[in-house]
Amino acid sequence: MDDRELRNRLQLIDPLSSGVEVRSVTDKSSQQILEKIMDHAVRGPENRPMQYFIGIAAVLALVIGGYAVFGGGTATGEPMELTLGGDAFASCLAPEAEHLRNVPVAFAGIATSVEGETVVLSVDEWYAGGDSATVELFAPEGLEALIGGIDFEVGSEYLISAENGTVNYCGLSGEATPELQAMYDEAFGG
Repeated sequence: MDDRELRNRLQLIDPLSSGVEVRSVTDKSSQQILEKIMDHAVRGPENRPMQYFIGIAAVLALVIGGYAVFGGGTATGEPMELTLGGDAFASCLAPEAEHLRNVPVAFAGIATSVEGETVVLSVDEWYAGGDSATVELFAPEGLEALIGGIDFEVGSEYLISAENGTVNYCGLSGEATPELQAMYDEAFGG
């Protein structure tokens, strides 16, 4: 089939070609067709119970899925493990809330055990990156002497942030003082 033959075929089925009868809007048959269209009842929302059901089911699925993925705010699972390692030659910038905003791990917790190189914290609130009820910190004794090091005591409350499995020092982690709590509140919208 060449172009001319294709054009001829298309013209034959073209609804606006010269061979198609066009009626005036004022013609009686045109008026009847228009009345038939206008009298046809359109189904409104009240006539669509199945669509409502599907919509409600979709919303419920999203809510349940979100709860399953993000949890209900309760801490569960295995303890998270972090290192209190540090570089004795590290230097610190002044701590600011901006430094905390993008840390992958941040929480508030109470020291429940301090034995040798292990500190266990019971998590009160996760600010970022966790859902465990407890966090275990591992460090050689004497590390608290480092710049910004933390001297853990059973029963004391701490605010801890970490990156790459290592606790951040330099004022970004430590005993929960009003100043440090204010910085965490600013960083995490508390």
